[in-house]
Amino acid sequence: MKILILIIVGFVGILLVVRGFLRNIKEIKTKSNHSSSDRFFNYPLMVVWYGYLFVFFIGLMVNNLIFK
Repeated sequence: MKILILIIVGFVGILLVVRGFLRNIKEIKTKSNHSSSDRFFNYPLMVVWYGYLFVFFIGLMVNNLIFK
């Protein structure tokens, strides 16, 4: 039962990460008044943050599917 709950949490987490990332990308495309420092620091850090979250939730699911 615990494994099933962790797998569900992993799927929900991945869905929220993808939704948040796509929402931020859409917001970036609609706003055109970003300074160069915003583009240099915020956008790559956003990709790194969502990448870490994605890897965390993938690892959560793989860990519970393979290593019971």
